[in-house]
This record gives sequence, structure tokens and C-alpha cells, in this order.
Amino acid sequence: MPPAAENTAAKRIDVVANTSNRAALLQMTVAPSEPPPVSLPLLSSRTGNLFADRVDPTLHWYLAGFQLRDDIDPGFAFAASQSGQDEGGNPFYTAQLRLTMHKLQPSDVGDFSKANPAATLREIPLAEMTAILTSFYTDEEGQAKQRDVIGTVKDNGDGNLLLTFTPIMGLSVLGLYQDLTVFGKTQIKLSASYQAWAPQNQMTFVRPQLALLSATVQQPMRAAPDTRMRLFSPLALQTTRPVDPQPGVPLIQTRQLCENLLPLALKYRQDGYQLKYTVSTDQIPNRVIRDANDLRDFTRGGSEFRELKALGDIGQRYPTLSRAYVGSFSRTIVVIPDHYSIVRSRIGCAAVCMALVDSAASNGSKCKFEFDFTVAPEVSRIEFLQFAQEISNNPDLKDYKLKFPDFLQDGLPSNLQTAFKSSAQFSAGSDAHTFIVSVSIQDEGAQTPSVANANLFIMQLCSNIGAGLIGTLNLKLDDGYSMPVPSILVLNFAHTTGSDELNFQIDEASAQIKLSNQSPLDLQLARYAFVSASSITVASVPLHLPAGAAVSIPLPAEHADLSLAEDAQLILPAPMMKADVARFLNFQTADVQETQYVIAIDAGSVTFNKYDSIVASITFATLPAVAPQVLTLSKHIHADSTHIVIPLENAVFSLPGEVDLTIKFSDGTTPDLKFTLQNDFTAQPVLVLLQSDIDQNMAGHV
Repeated sequence: MPPAAENTAAKRIDVVANTSNRAALLQMTVAPSEPPPVSLPLLSSRTGNLFADRVDPTLHWYLAGFQLRDDIDPGFAFAASQSGQDEGGNPFYTAQLRLTMHKLQPSDVGDFSKANPAATLREIPLAEMTAILTSFYTDEEGQAKQRDVIGTVKDNGDGNLLLTFTPIMGLSVLGLYQDLTVFGKTQIKLSASYQAWAPQNQMTFVRPQLALLSATVQQPMRAAPDTRMRLFSPLALQTTRPVDPQPGVPLIQTRQLCENLLPLALKYRQDGYQLKYTVSTDQIPNRVIRDANDLRDFTRGGSEFRELKALGDIGQRYPTLSRAYVGSFSRTIVVIPDHYSIVRSRIGCAAVCMALVDSAASNGSKCKFEFDFTVAPEVSRIEFLQFAQEISNNPDLKDYKLKFPDFLQDGLPSNLQTAFKSSAQFSAGSDAHTFIVSVSIQDEGAQTPSVANANLFIMQLCSNIGAGLIGTLNLKLDDGYSMPVPSILVLNFAHTTGSDELNFQIDEASAQIKLSNQSPLDLQLARYAFVSASSITVASVPLHLPAGAAVSIPLPAEHADLSLAEDAQLILPAPMMKADVARFLNFQTADVQETQYVIAIDAGSVTFNKYDSIVASITFATLPAVAPQVLTLSKHIHADSTHIVIPLENAVFSLPGEVDLTIKFSDGTTPDLKFTLQNDFTAQPVLVLLQSDIDQNMAGHV
């Protein structure tokens, strides 16, 4: 081959080679290898809430479950607003309902995880989440209907979803309120979509597009056919075909629908949600809904008060408080104390006995006793301040003011449970939140003298055992509240409530607080508390504080704007004698200073076989003007009595007598036995002479 031909052939070979290389290179660029399939749940592998992964055999997917948040849901609110009136002149409302859902891992997923600890579990991401609220009702023709509203879903990022349903309008507001609080048929359908591998020819339910629902969101709740979910073809997310793990069945990525149906039942009727139902107008914002009638006629009459139950059992946390009532219009909370008791102050106890006497009466004393007590809530000041602090920290109640009742019921009278009274009356006191209890005791025939009943009544006042005199104060919240609001009444000096008898002064130099008792009665402090704007620090240190005395307690380092609260009670003699009563009961007399009083001696247990008679001569050392009273007993007369005229004060408080006894024997030879007994005829108007009294004095008798 000629050289020229060889060169030409060589060039041709180079061109062919270069062309082949370029073709090969071009082929590599234009036709790359197909990427591996995306790691997603495999729809056909679903078991309950679990899915296998398309790619990774160790990876498993699961759909999360949802439930209503545990009580009390802080996100719950039913807020209605009167925005005008309808064509019939009735109030027209719009409302918003908010509540919280909680995301959880279903039980079958947890069981799988325990059985397969090496497996990897991954929650399936959800998209396009929406909620539909359905409330059911019956129309005028008796047909079952439903109201629907589309809600928005906000992921709070802590496993909780905040659902908001608005606007709810017109009669639907009242209907939904009653369904939530009375009928319990409301339910929520929570819907979302997720990606999964599925066969190309498989029809799947998918969530309607937001555009399809946008028109519905703007409409009020109303009856509608059940067409919220429709049948759609699978939505392909990519056009490339992954390798089919099951030959002959091609797979594509689809978007699938998952739903959770959650009935609300009467979950939100519980006491903890009481303050979460509100209604407002332009003039009155966020008033607590009392009942369904508030949504029929906002300006209707009736009481503004409802028992406050949203805070649970108040009395369990604060024993001296019983319960409370919340006023929607006045934004007040009326606190009902566990009981009322006698007021004490710098001048003593607010307890007075006025005696009206006619000692000239021929039959009996014709006395009348009027007892007047000022009573007030016997509430621990510390507990009241703690409750006030709880109210101020509650976002639904922080603007409300606390108070005690000021009025008594007219239709249901208060009462005092004791037989030792003729009548009892109840009225408002001169100071706020106080009441006057007036007890009248008067003669009711010769067998029921007023002095005897007054003595027994005073004994109950001074009793150290039990609560003494018990009654009921029936309180009134307002004219519209017809239900009884009772509180216990205790008339006993062991149960009193303080007012102004304690005073404290801060001594910066000694870093002490001087606490003084400015009343004439001894006090025992069970505990005290340092109170500031942000805290209440309780010191359970008992302190004995005699009348007119003072004690010092350490001053806290932080004491700006400091105040002191104390829980105290009277120190009573144990046992309390009649002579002690005058310190606590202000005894006054009118017109006459003396009264007829019955004294007696009873020897019913004495054996008179050896005795002819027993003569008792009774004298009163404190009443020298009263002549000795002689009573004679025999085998035929075992008891005897007589009337004496004495100062009324002695008849009520103390009447110490000396009884000189002379025992005459029936044999005529045994000399008379003489001895003396002491007896307080106020405490025991009848001296009971026992056989043992005689036997003891017979020793050494000749």
C-alpha cells in the first residue's frame, strides 16, 4: 500500500475510533442508570397501624393515633359573641370552639417494638391535616340532621394539636353548646394524607384539595349530605418506575388518606371547663355562660351567680372555706365559709345577755333573757389569702374580686338547734359580712322557768366538749338565686373569729416584729404568715399571747410591703366555770335586779329505816340579806324545795350555798348527827343527798 494510502487509512481508523468514543460517551450521558426507589411505607404490607418499608427490611413505619387531651385541657374554649339580631329580633351569635388533640403511639406499635427491639420504627409524616366538627340535631319534621364546620389544625410541636372551629353562627351556637353540655353527640373527624408505595392500578381514597373545601369554611354550620370524602385516582408524585419488588406489579408513589373519628361525648361538661364557656357583647366582655338560656336571651333575668366548680373542691384545700359562687356580671366571687362564729375584738366578745325581770310576780320569776351575738365568717386569714392568690393566678378569674355574703334568705329562714330557747331571730349586722343572732328565753309556765333554761343555754355556750350550740345561716347571693346557700352557725366561745384585736409593728433595729394582743382576753396563735405581693410564707409556730401582752418574732430579710396574717383562738379555762363566763358574756339587766329562784334538796337515795327526819338549813355567805332556808325531809317526803329572791346575776352565774344538815334518829336515844355540805345552786339547783354522805360523817359519832 502506498504511503499516502496508508496515511489515509490510518486517519479513517482514527475518525472511526473517535466517533465510537464520542457515541459511547454520549450514550453514558443521555441514558444514566435508574435511581433506587425512595424509602417509603409499602401500602400492601399494612397490618393495623404498621407498614414495612419498600427498601429497608429493618425499617418499619407506623401511623400515629390521636385522642382528646387529658383533662383539664388548657386549650379548650367556647367563646360566643352577640353580634346583632336576626330578622325576628332575636340575638344573633357567632362562636369559636377550640380544643386540643394529643398525638400518641398506638398500642399495636408499642407491642411490635417490644417484640422486635432491633427493628427501627419511624412515624409516617402527615400532611394536609384538617378537622371536621359534626353536631347532630332533629329538624321540625323529626328527621336526623347534622351541622358541620371545617376546622384548622395547628401543630404545637409538643405532641399536641390545637383545633379551631370558626365561624359557628346563629342557632348553631346554641345547638353546639347544648350538644357539648347536655346531649354529648358531637364528634370530630381528623383527616390527613401520607405518602406510600402502592400498585399503579389501585384506587385509593385521598383528601380533597383545600380549594374544594375553601368555600365550605366560609359558610355557617348547616346540614349537609355526607360528601366530605370522595373517591380519587392515585396522585402520582414521580413518573419514573422503581424496580418492583413483586415482578409484574408496578408500584408508584401515592398519597393515601388516614382518618380518626373522635366522639366528644360529655367530656367538656366537667366542672373544670365551667369557666371556659363565655359569651360577650360590646358592653360586657367574656361573661361565663350560666346555662343555655344565656344564648337565647342574653339580657334575661335570674341570678348572675353559679357555684364555682372549675377549681375543684375548695374546702379540701382550704378547710375553713366551704365553696364559692362566681358572679358573671359583677365579676365577683362570693366565698361561703365553713361556719360562722362569735366575733371577738379589742373590747372582748360580741356576746350580750340582757335580762328583763319582774320579781314581784306571784307565780314564778317572770324573767326574760335576750341574748345577742354578732357572728362573722370564722375563716383562716391565711387560707383566705392563699385562695385569693390562687384566684389572681387563674387567667379566667384574675380580674374577679372576693367577698363574703352580706344578706340572708327571706323565704328560707335560718335556725338555731337548741331546746333552751323560746325564739331566735337573724338579721344583718352593722359591719359588712356580719349577722346578728338574737335568742329570746322566757318563762313558759311554772315548770319551765326562764332562769333554768338560760342557765342551760349558757352552759352550752361555754361547753369545752363538742361544738355547743349549732344552727344554720341560710345566705342569699342575690334576688334571683333561689337555691339554699347554707353555712353552719356555731355559738360557742371555743369558736370565735377575730377582727381588730391583734396589732404588729416592725422594729428594723432589732430585726423583730412585735405582735401585741390588744384585747382583754388571752389568745393562742396556731400559726402566722408573712404576706407580700408575690408570696405567702406560713410559720406553724404556736404562740401564747395573754391579754394586753406582746411577743416578738423574727423579721424576714425581705420585708418590703410586708403584712402579717394570723390564725388565733381564745384560751378558755378548762373546765370553764360559771364564774368565768362574765369575761366572755356581757351580762346586763334592766328594770329589776332580783328574781325568784328555786332551790331544792333530794334525798331519794337515802334509806330512812333508822332516821326520823333530815333537816337542811341553807345559807348564802355572799348574800347575807337572804334568810336561811329550812327544808325538812322524812320517810314520807324525800324531796323539798323553796323560792328565794336573789340578784339576777347570782341566779345566772354563781350561787354558792352552805347546807347544814341535821339527821334525827328514830330510836330516840342516838344523838343527832350534824354535818355541812357545800353546793353551787346555780350549777346544781337541786342538791342530791346520798347515803354515802351520811355514812362518811357517822364515823366517830357517839
